[in-house]
Amino acid sequence: MITHTNESSSSGDEEMSTSDGGNSETETNVLPPMPAMEVTQIEFEAYPPADEDWDGVRALLDGLVKGLTLDVGNFSQTLIDNYKVGTVIKGADIEEGEDDPVFAVASILPLSLFPDSAKLKQLTTSLLSKCDADTTSDVDKILSSPDTAFLLNAKFNNLPLQITAQLYKALKMELITERRENTSYNVRNLVMLAKSFQEPEQGRKVKRSKHATPSVQYEGADLSMLSEIATHSFSWKVTDETLAPMDTTKRAEEVSQGYRTVLVVPTDRFLKSVDKIVETLSSES
Repeated sequence: MITHTNESSSSGDEEMSTSDGGNSETETNVLPPMPAMEVTQIEFEAYPPADEDWDGVRALLDGLVKGLTLDVGNFSQTLIDNYKVGTVIKGADIEEGEDDPVFAVASILPLSLFPDSAKLKQLTTSLLSKCDADTTSDVDKILSSPDTAFLLNAKFNNLPLQITAQLYKALKMELITERRENTSYNVRNLVMLAKSFQEPEQGRKVKRSKHATPSVQYEGADLSMLSEIATHSFSWKVTDETLAPMDTTKRAEEVSQGYRTVLVVPTDRFLKSVDKIVETLSSES
């Protein structure tokens, strides 16, 4: 269980008062007292995905798969039904009748476990349509292999990095356990869907052909590190998604363009990288 504290405050309006001193009138700006700081404490806890989490899982996945053609509801249910390598993050000690949102979901979901081959085909065909010409053949073979799994990690944007680190640790432990206990569980490649972005100056300076993979950046160090060990990657623009500049020296209109990126990471490379990812995320939190 991890406790996270959010602190927020609202600034009051500046008040104007007039004091009369003899024949002259002086205007004085008087700042109001600082408002009390609102402190919110949230305790997070990890659970196996369950049917009651369907709405929350679907909402998170819906934001992750923008630009793809698939049945997100069916995808969410498949993830929940195959929960052996998967975790959801929810609030701890939620009382009956209270909202119980899913703050994050992480899962390794083998393609061989999809019960509806037609819906899986719809998804893989949509993914292939985003590839550039140089990677389509290789990615097609990977998506057609029973030894391939989706690596999913969807979460609220402001989730503490230490929670993300714990999700990676859980995935590694559960994957190793499942491999040891189930000899038929032989996942060789992980296909990860990731949120990415392109800064405005990148889009202006780099002219690319229609099918060329754009140069993108990632908000999280974990995704940047996984991109370095990926054997294949490709990205596409999410036309209705922009990000405000994180650099306060930039103008408000200098927004970054949202993208989605697919990273193909061999499972053994992923397992070897998890400890470093956890260490990096923990040091940044």
